[in-house]
Amino acid sequence: MQPLSLIQSAQNSMVKHAYSLKVPKKAKDSLDFLCEGFHLVQEALNSGLKCRFIFATKEGWNHQEGKRIFADAQREKVRCFEITSKIVSYLADTVTPQGLLAVVGKPDQAWPSPPYALILAAHRVQDAGNMGTLFRSAEAFGAQALLLTEGCCDPFNPKVVRASMGSLFRMPFMAGQTWESYQDWLRQNQFHTYALAMESSDLLPAVTFRKPVALWVGAEGAGLPEPLAQSCEQRVHIPMLGKVESLNVGVAASLALFWAQNQNPVS
Repeated sequence: MQPLSLIQSAQNSMVKHAYSLKVPKKAKDSLDFLCEGFHLVQEALNSGLKCRFIFATKEGWNHQEGKRIFADAQREKVRCFEITSKIVSYLADTVTPQGLLAVVGKPDQAWPSPPYALILAAHRVQDAGNMGTLFRSAEAFGAQALLLTEGCCDPFNPKVVRASMGSLFRMPFMAGQTWESYQDWLRQNQFHTYALAMESSDLLPAVTFRKPVALWVGAEGAGLPEPLAQSCEQRVHIPMLGKVESLNVGVAASLALFWAQNQNPVS
């Protein structure tokens, strides 16, 4: 591998930009996000996202996965730099960083394209780990898109990016609108809407979903607001044993998506 320019100062303009992406307000307003680790940077490249530049320590570039990333970056004409382990620690969001990071352009928000089948909608899910799980499960179980209401955590929060394991890079989503505006769009496109809610709801295994399906989930504790649940065609809940009162929203959404996708919904 050819020698790379070495960056040793935290005052370097690219390092300062990368660090700014760790500040929530600046990160939310930026067109870029910070991507950390071999797997996620490779996923970003594989998904066709625009990598602005990639940083790695000498050891990171000499790692087998680092060499593959460098080769792919060269093909895509992405600028690559060597940085010190001190700068890696300065930029990294993990306790034991792998020594490779990238600044990546955010994909544009996008509505799903017809024919419609299955959408996951989330109301005010604020836990970053849960949000990442929603993206990962949505892709795994064939959802076409996610709708995230205002009050949800930033999809490009570093913890969301890590928890999504790359699904964030491929899954179409819309964020920041009210639940009422999403419901209007769903009705206009003839979706059948289902709310995961305990009160006055039907057991998930007893429900026959009608396509196209929109599943609504809310954050733990608060769940879905009553007006939103009432605006849906049907309420459903997952049967549980023991003294468990509720499931993690990521787990609940995963089970509901699996059921909706694999029960042969009728039109």
